[in-house]
Amino acid sequence: MVIPYFTGIRKIVLESLGNATEEIVVAIYWFTNHELFDKLCEKVREGIKVALIVHNDYINNRETGLDFQSFIDLGGQFFFSTSDNPMHNKFCVIDNKTLINGSYNWTYFAETKNSENILLIRDEVEAISAFRKEFINLTEQLERVDKIQLLTKFELDEFNALSARDYLASDIVYEAKATNRPELIETAFRLSPTNLKVQEIAVRLDLEKKKKLKYSVGAGMRHDEYLVGVKKGTILPISISRIVVTSEDFQVTCESTLYYGDNTRASFNNPIGRVNVIGLPRKLQGEAKLKFIFTIDIYGKLRVKFYSLDNGQSDHFSTDVNGLLSTLNKTEENGDETG
Repeated sequence: MVIPYFTGIRKIVLESLGNATEEIVVAIYWFTNHELFDKLCEKVREGIKVALIVHNDYINNRETGLDFQSFIDLGGQFFFSTSDNPMHNKFCVIDNKTLINGSYNWTYFAETKNSENILLIRDEVEAISAFRKEFINLTEQLERVDKIQLLTKFELDEFNALSARDYLASDIVYEAKATNRPELIETAFRLSPTNLKVQEIAVRLDLEKKKKLKYSVGAGMRHDEYLVGVKKGTILPISISRIVVTSEDFQVTCESTLYYGDNTRASFNNPIGRVNVIGLPRKLQGEAKLKFIFTIDIYGKLRVKFYSLDNGQSDHFSTDVNGLLSTLNKTEENGDETG
């Protein structure tokens, strides 16, 4: 039995969840609806096995969003997909007897604004089992989450996987590979020049030469400690984040020198720049958090963003480090040589 729905979708989903007696598995890209979330939690309390995959971005993972930690604490199984491999499904399998599948994200926007659809499928054993098997396949590629690390609003763009510009640029790279037209690559790069994911796809598909970093790049910390951002030998492009905390009570500024080199003492490496965040909240030592984001593209452009996770105060630095790059030879590409 297959029934399509174009209106009243949330009500149908709620009713179907309410009928569960053994197991619910949900793979949904965006999930903000409290009523649907509360129903899942209710089912966990009843002793029903409930597993949930959502995408890890600011829409799902924020202080004012759904309390996924409470779902975990109740005994629910929880998984995040990432921007490296976003899980874009919208389906739910109930007791291995009912399948809900369609365009509908479990959000207020989908319920109120969008034209959406679902198919409610019952007693179609082969189709339903295939979706449940796919759910298991997805979880095997992901790490189960026991402790939610909430994103701040200042990290919104960092975890934005599906902007139209970036999506199109990525699609053009795949088109270049599928049609054997490598000249399309430059079109993609011009469309989204700072998107390392687009460059990463091109490198992975052998549409660009592979380059690696000859020296580590990092930042100086207190007591001349060296915080390595991007390690020597890393294949480019790369974007790496590092979280640090203040070292003094009521510290309102945080300054760091940037280096390349591989000595554990920061000052023994080669300075390339400096970042300084001012206006930090007056907190006790270790309570104010800051984040470094080190990115190096395939052209050797280094960008460092240093910002407060408490109030968004930030500083930026960029420079050309093309001289620190080397092209991989065939032996290295085959994995027979490292670093």
